[in-house]
Amino acid sequence: MRGTITPMPMMETLACDFCNHIFILEQSADQRQQFLKMADTISLLRWAWTGKRWENANAVQVYNSRWLSFLGILLVLVPTAIASIAVYLFPTEPDVPLAWFPKFWAIATFFGHLIVLLSITRDYTEFPIRAYWQSIKRSLAGNFMGKGNS
Repeated sequence: MRGTITPMPMMETLACDFCNHIFILEQSADQRQQFLKMADTISLLRWAWTGKRWENANAVQVYNSRWLSFLGILLVLVPTAIASIAVYLFPTEPDVPLAWFPKFWAIATFFGHLIVLLSITRDYTEFPIRAYWQSIKRSLAGNFMGKGNS
């Protein structure tokens, strides 16, 4: 939504100048519609040209996103619940040197699985965090350089 897609020199691909993803332009079987497919990701992300703009052509992924959201929540909650129940059912003696470790493990399980879920979500939703950060830095540098020149 932020960048411009331009042809890559000496290649049959396109590239975004904002997120640095590589795209392939495809034709439908009846040659009536063009699709833009992201080539450098595992996800099958596609957009269809409407004549005025590119629209999401991932109807299957939109349908599956509910199930994926549910599975993602389970990915975080089930291992955390197992670790927390183990801490509750099998408490450690307070005098043991590593008495803090089971509780730490339950908390680390939650945050570890949450980080995995967030990284998968970031890839699935195509949110280019690094590209936004670079854009903000360029904008700030441009504002800073512009003020110095005037």
